[in-house]
Amino acid sequence: MQVSFYIARRYFRTKKTRNVVNIISGVAMVGVIVGTMALVVVLSIFNGFDVLIKSFFSFFDPQIKITAVEGKQFDPSAEALQQLRNDESVIHFCEVVEEIAHFQFEGRQFIARIKGVEDEFLEMSNLGEVLYDGDLLLNDGNFDYAIIGRGVAYNLGAATNFVRPVSISVPKKGVGLSSFSNPFRQKHVFLSGIYAVGQQEVDNQYALVPIGMARELLDLKNEVTAIELGLAKGVDSNKFQKKVQKLLGTEFRVQNRYQQHEQYYRVAESERFFIYLILSFIVIIASFNLASSIAMLILDKKKDIHTLLSLGMTRKKVSRIFLYEGMLVSVLGAAIGMALGVLICMGQIHFGWLKFPTMSFAVENYPVEIRMGSLFLIAFTVIVIGAVASWLPVRFLPESFFEHENN
Repeated sequence: MQVSFYIARRYFRTKKTRNVVNIISGVAMVGVIVGTMALVVVLSIFNGFDVLIKSFFSFFDPQIKITAVEGKQFDPSAEALQQLRNDESVIHFCEVVEEIAHFQFEGRQFIARIKGVEDEFLEMSNLGEVLYDGDLLLNDGNFDYAIIGRGVAYNLGAATNFVRPVSISVPKKGVGLSSFSNPFRQKHVFLSGIYAVGQQEVDNQYALVPIGMARELLDLKNEVTAIELGLAKGVDSNKFQKKVQKLLGTEFRVQNRYQQHEQYYRVAESERFFIYLILSFIVIIASFNLASSIAMLILDKKKDIHTLLSLGMTRKKVSRIFLYEGMLVSVLGAAIGMALGVLICMGQIHFGWLKFPTMSFAVENYPVEIRMGSLFLIAFTVIVIGAVASWLPVRFLPESFFEHENN
């Protein structure tokens, strides 16, 4: 075993001659432990929210979405699109017509988006898992039905058990509002179900209607505004996306789930980074105590330093003793802090200690996910900060400490 590390380990395990050095060393250790624990817990909560939000999006958004680069509508009968319909990797091929519409019910009005879909969309989506009321039904053979978000239902004051339909209006093409004729196309539809995904941009903005009704409202024949694809299990969505983009060319935009909500994910990643940065600064501040404890230890062991130099140990090896001492504090503090952080996270996962103050959120307990990548990043950050904090007092050791080196 290297002599410098052996001595550092002995200093670490034994009491210092001055009690104040023991206190400062203990405070430094506690600071590293608490800082590391906070990093583990907070980043794990952010990871949990990330997984939760992604699961919300998976209830409504397809794995692959195809839209036109220019214009809103396009013809889905193009040869390249029909090749996708027959591709063995595609298990759901859904034509979609989407537009902003005016909703009215019992004197209450609201602006939302209609999303005209086929029954296959209901099979592709996981809306059945977040159905708040009613059934997933678009047509029973006699009547058309709408499935609306909880926010839309709240703003309209509507429910599935009401016997009066909701009125949906869309402006006619080429007809101004000042025209004497009715400038709107209007349809009446009963509500069959209400879903609650947990995302306001979905629950407050979307109503699912049969695609035939949407086309009538928009005066379309076979055109669509998007094609949504559900892929077979085991298919790599990123590779398939590149394949589809190459097949369709530059006339179409092919997006995965991340790209459909790119702005949200960028904001979430920025928030995670700044939280990591802030907590890292807390660890840096805590490491000032570590630098102080190393400096105090150097003063406490001045006689030992002179003795070691007299025995022939070089200045470099003596410096390493205190560098290793600081590293031991950092590594042990990081290990204990990470262990405590992981235990707290596991307790939250299994027992749900921390709950949301109200039941207005989609889940009852704060979501947590422990990721190995985050743990490695935290360990690396704490150890690097500890190494720098240990190096500073060693780097600036006064020359008087080494006056016996050449004797």
